[in-house]
Amino acid sequence: MGNTHISLPALSAKIYKEWYPKTVLVQSCDDAFEGELNLETRELDIPVYHDLSIHLTTLKESELKPASIEFIKASVKRVTIDKGRYAHWGQTEVGRLVDRLSAEDSEVRKKLVTKWAIEAEKELAIWCAKLPAAQQIDLVTALTVATTNENGHLTSANVMQALDILKAHAIAKNMEPAEFKLFTSEKFESILRDSKLVLASVAADETFKTGSIGVVNGVDIRRHFVADITTRNATTHVVEAEWGIWKTRDGIQYVVPYKNTVSYDLSPEQVLMGGKGYQTVEYYDFFNLYPTRLYKVKIRYSGTANAPTVFS
Repeated sequence: MGNTHISLPALSAKIYKEWYPKTVLVQSCDDAFEGELNLETRELDIPVYHDLSIHLTTLKESELKPASIEFIKASVKRVTIDKGRYAHWGQTEVGRLVDRLSAEDSEVRKKLVTKWAIEAEKELAIWCAKLPAAQQIDLVTALTVATTNENGHLTSANVMQALDILKAHAIAKNMEPAEFKLFTSEKFESILRDSKLVLASVAADETFKTGSIGVVNGVDIRRHFVADITTRNATTHVVEAEWGIWKTRDGIQYVVPYKNTVSYDLSPEQVLMGGKGYQTVEYYDFFNLYPTRLYKVKIRYSGTANAPTVFS
């Protein structure tokens, strides 16, 4: 068992590195924070950056002593980590399982990291769908007002106008639309296809990321794979309405400060003579520290369908 114990922590790190690239929404978040997590307090200080001031002057005034110097630094926001994910198994099979999970082309590990990625995407998407009304962009109402479409449907005829509306929300807050990305279901992609728009390419390091579609009307569009934030036809399962997500990278801080494999005792009732269990565990959480840089977008494609009400 000695070699098994040595392999377990490395296996935890390997699983994290492999599930993360399988995500769309999680990869779009700010994950720059790194630090130690106190498991007792579960608190972290995350930097919150503010703009430097711009001072107006004249040639004559500039000859005088300038305004007080500003140091580039950030205030911090104290947050509490409250989420975790894990897989666990018993000592009786841990040696064989670790060998299978550690193999270079392990099918068992592939299934595990795929499930972790799916759950991480689903949890984050539902959290976005629960954002308050102040962080909602209602494209249904906006398109009803701006077009002759009385039900506010998003169509191939008005998709460019819809993208203009999203950009206008950023501009109204003195932000650059180019900093935002739009995350939607496959239905939005089919609208773009039907409109026969030419998709501009994205940066080389972004092109092959999961969910990448392209740039339309200056908007970088990504496809997510979370059915829970879509309303689908009962027969065809085609999307009829959904919550899109319009965000910048720092709109969500996704923090994973703890990745490890831990052991715990198994009672004799669980396994003969008792024993040890093992958990490959991650403690994480996500935070919206810049509310004006994250929105949920109400979209309707047909009938009077509405984006789903997402409950806890």
